[in-house]
Amino acid sequence: MAGVTIGDGAIIGAYSVVTKDVPPYTIVAGNPAKEIRRRFAEANIQRLLDLRWWDWPIEKITANVHLLTGLSLEDF
Repeated sequence: MAGVTIGDGAIIGAYSVVTKDVPPYTIVAGNPAKEIRRRFAEANIQRLLDLRWWDWPIEKITANVHLLTGLSLEDF
């Protein structure tokens, strides 16, 4: 819906109708969309937001792709 903000790293389920702001790294789905769960612990969400890796130059992303696609957020 107009005026709604979807936070970085959020996942919106297919065919969902988002009527309220969605916090960063939150999974929502439904009509109206409701929070399913957070993707990470709050401390890790804040770390990812502070890193803002999506704003890195492509060279830095490429050099760290093994960490970006890894299973350990702590290693990243």
